Amino acid sequence: GHNVGTSLVEDDFVETAKGVLEKAKKLGKQVHLPSDIVIANAFSADAETQIVASNAIPDGWMGLDNGPDATAEHKELLSDCKTVIMNGPMGV
Repeated sequence: GHNVGTSLVEDDFVETAKGVLEKAKKLGKQVHLPSDIVIANAFSADAETQIVASNAIPDGWMGLDNGPDATAEHKELLSDCKTVIMNGPMGV
């Protein structure tokens, strides 16, 4: 894993997530994770924000949404899909 700063992490589901990634790998499937992320120094409308690589969230900051590169990548990946199964929103 990567440093996620103060981002929400559901510790009870870390092993489940690892299992999903491993199963996808065994089946030759890809799980597309964001390449860049909008981060903030607080969960507040007036917080300072930045866009960083998904593996570069600094201490004291939290990931809140996909960055513009990740959004463009997901848009391209989903452009010819007929069905999409999604687990919650991409951001807050």
